[in-house]
Amino acid sequence: MEIALIYRWAVFILLVLGLILLMKHGVLTPFVFWSRIQYYTFSTFTLFFIWLGATLFKADVPFLYTADCRYIVAAGLVTLSVMYHIIVRPGAIRTHRLNDISYEHFSFYNYIFHYFIPVLMTADYLFFVDKTELHGHIMISWMIYPALYVVFVYWRAWMTIVTHGTSHLYPYTFMDPRINDVFSITKGCLKVGFQFFLIGICVYAAGKGLYLLDIPPAVWTYNG
Repeated sequence: MEIALIYRWAVFILLVLGLILLMKHGVLTPFVFWSRIQYYTFSTFTLFFIWLGATLFKADVPFLYTADCRYIVAAGLVTLSVMYHIIVRPGAIRTHRLNDISYEHFSFYNYIFHYFIPVLMTADYLFFVDKTELHGHIMISWMIYPALYVVFVYWRAWMTIVTHGTSHLYPYTFMDPRINDVFSITKGCLKVGFQFFLIGICVYAAGKGLYLLDIPPAVWTYNG
């Protein structure tokens, strides 16, 4: 219990450090935040910050402490990290070369959000979570989150249009209806969603496999 709590507080401190660095670089102003929350990284970490703070400060919401919820957190962060590294980072660096946008992909706060915390929270799921009540259906039901993210992207774009906002409307090219038809957008979302699903299966299998091998020892785990 003690080691799990210390570990999670250390992750929280690292998260706060990342947020301070974002503020220092002017990325957390209201306008910039509204512009960037459409990205999977920003929306996911907004929810992650709320969830981690709620669990560390003992919010009275029992589901937040369950193995299923902790799996959702790990799956969400792993998909974020893998898809960023394979798709977003190479394309952004190639497109923007050495301007301010490409610089972000080499910054320390970028590594905190796209690599360090996803790895640390995956380790938390693997080694500090009691998986006795981890349900198999969560591999499918967690996909509600990416589906809701897609809905949020288009709601946010609509809100920006009707309020005459000036921020970017769509986070990724394949989601932009100005250059894609409905079929292409649907195909792109389903393709990415299927990749998310496969990654989620791997995360679940890794955790459940270790659990069946009695790893980690029960004394390490703490879901509260």
